[in-house]
Amino acid sequence: MEKKKLYFATGSRADYGIVRNYLRLLNEDEQIDLSIFVTGTLLSSEFGHQVELIYKDGFKIGAEIEIPVDSSDNKGVIHSMAVALDRFGEYFVSDRPDLLIILGDRYEMFSVAVAAAMDRIPILHIHGGEATFGNYDEFIRHSITKMSLFHFTATKEFRNRVIQLGESPDRVFDLGSLGAENCLNIDESMVSEEVKEVKEKYFVILFHPETLTGSSTCSQIQTLLSTLDKFSKYRFVFLGSNADTHSDVIREKIKEYVEEHKNCFYFENLPTSGYHYLLKHSLGLIGNSSSGLIEAPSLKTFTINIGHRQDGRIRGNSVLDVECEGQQIYDAIQKIISDGNKDNIVNPYYKANTARNYYEMTKHIFNYIESNSDYMQKQFYDIWS
Repeated sequence: MEKKKLYFATGSRADYGIVRNYLRLLNEDEQIDLSIFVTGTLLSSEFGHQVELIYKDGFKIGAEIEIPVDSSDNKGVIHSMAVALDRFGEYFVSDRPDLLIILGDRYEMFSVAVAAAMDRIPILHIHGGEATFGNYDEFIRHSITKMSLFHFTATKEFRNRVIQLGESPDRVFDLGSLGAENCLNIDESMVSEEVKEVKEKYFVILFHPETLTGSSTCSQIQTLLSTLDKFSKYRFVFLGSNADTHSDVIREKIKEYVEEHKNCFYFENLPTSGYHYLLKHSLGLIGNSSSGLIEAPSLKTFTINIGHRQDGRIRGNSVLDVECEGQQIYDAIQKIISDGNKDNIVNPYYKANTARNYYEMTKHIFNYIESNSDYMQKQFYDIWS
């Protein structure tokens, strides 16, 4: 039997880390020819050239498609999207997979999806149906949903939302979040000694721009840093921001702050296990990353979710929502320090055997494609029909 060509496109450390265990299962299947297509910040020296992680994991890289990564303004981001569309479009003309997997809502993945959809390449979309009202990820995610034929969602509510967008229920599968399961399998061999040297009484800081609310990125990060000044007895471990518009401002301010404070550490990029190790042993995560809602609860770790970037996402009882205002952030930190009982933390994104179920359902999709010659003829599903 001829192997099925399966591509996974990735542009950031976050989405690759989420699917790593799922990809391993696919890669071990003798009937599947898996290739990873790498772009975005994974190929950028500014972001640590993290493509090396994929090579170390032993996956076959089908192509490294470089695009400019300029987060200083929306013009730079739009240019990145245009280059990605052009280069992936050119590639797909000559090399077509049987199925392309895209995760989430990154702007470069939008361009990959457009190129594939225009060339009638079937797309499996992961993490559709979610809502993040404070960021342009919101409309990018739903747009990718409409270009995709198959969908793996993280919760029942998100599955319903994908169906509400007109996708047929028999192509939308609620399988849980891979990230919520990955946290339970930390590979300590991938955790550097530098990370392990960060001891007790520390918080992890991961902060990204709000790109739809009109809030000043510079003002927001300065408010957070000024509040942290009041907790000099504690350590703070900062991680590099993503490549969204004005993330360069966050990165610059944080690096200046770390240089001036002996109780602070900075890691531009970490392997997934290194990040999860830090979260697990921390007092909590402070910032506005989706991992604070999806992954941290599996590690019995509290999250102080600042501002409106994650508005619309389901959250568990470990998440403390605050405005980007000094007193509210201060009070939330104090609450965790004084009353941080982790025993009753529940993760609404977790389902057992998620990676295995993703793998089995992917096999089902290949069977569906093989047995249905008209699988590309997607109809709009009306929820009132």
